Amino acid sequence: MGGTGPRNPADDDPRDLGGEQPPGAPDPSPPAAPPPPLGAPPPWPAPAPPVTPVYSVGPQAWLAEDAPAPAVPPPPPPPPTRQQLPRPPLPRPTRELPAQGPQPGAGPPPGAPLVGPRRREWPVGLLVATAVALVVVVAGGFFVAGLFPTSSDGSGAGDPVAQDGGAATEGGTDTAAGTEASAPLQPVSVRATCQAPPSVDASGNTVTYEPALTLDGVGATAWRCAGSAVGQQLVYDFGAPVTLTSVALVPGYAKVDPADGTDRFLENRTVTEAVWRFDDGQLVRQPIGSPTATAAGLELPGGVTTRQVVLEIGGTGNDAAIRNFTAISDVRFAGY
Repeated sequence: MGGTGPRNPADDDPRDLGGEQPPGAPDPSPPAAPPPPLGAPPPWPAPAPPVTPVYSVGPQAWLAEDAPAPAVPPPPPPPPTRQQLPRPPLPRPTRELPAQGPQPGAGPPPGAPLVGPRRREWPVGLLVATAVALVVVVAGGFFVAGLFPTSSDGSGAGDPVAQDGGAATEGGTDTAAGTEASAPLQPVSVRATCQAPPSVDASGNTVTYEPALTLDGVGATAWRCAGSAVGQQLVYDFGAPVTLTSVALVPGYAKVDPADGTDRFLENRTVTEAVWRFDDGQLVRQPIGSPTATAAGLELPGGVTTRQVVLEIGGTGNDAAIRNFTAISDVRFAGY
């Protein structure tokens, strides 16, 4: 300590940090590398080994404590991995609509048929209404043409229901038919030369047989007279002159009893001949060969003008009937 200057820490050998080396101890310094051979490229400098801080003890420990620890570089990030991204959905193919209207300079494709201008389509409702109107007009024309259309021989073949009997005329006219259309005609009154008393049906209801029941259009009602009634008359009055083109009658009691189903037409006598009389004295006979519960029509060629019509029973049938009565359910007239 005496005679020496201040101590320079740089003069200290690092090997003395841990104390003096004992005699005979090996030199801790690494041996020197041999020189490279002649003509060889100089060796690349070896990488410096990592510096590990040594916590010294002794007089220079304060230097090691004050020295900052070397920064260790962070490990390199892992190489990026390729992630499988979901594929976006492919767009659906769409049909390209043709352009509206003709394209300039564009013609029809080869082989395409030539199409003219589109025709106007009528609404379905209008077509249906037109068809219905035509049907109504045609049906009305047939109805007005004659309520009881018959064949030319008067057999009633043209009537909607089967007709019986032909026609024999006395004093009939051969003039042409009138130009006006025929329609149903209804008398204003009717009277009869006989009338059967009331009776009771299968249900106990009272049934009457007035002559006016021949004009109600109901087959289950009838005018009835006791016995064969040949020569008995029904007199119809129209109140003013009319022209008749056809007449008809149901030649019996066209009723089926609703209580027990009994056919009253078979139980009563039927009309086999009708005689029609008019104001001008004409008399027209209508034979009915096989009477049924349907109308037997008679056409009047040329028409007959009259105010009153007398229907006289010229003959009856069904002599085996269990009820000895002659009945007529309906009488009809057509003309203008």
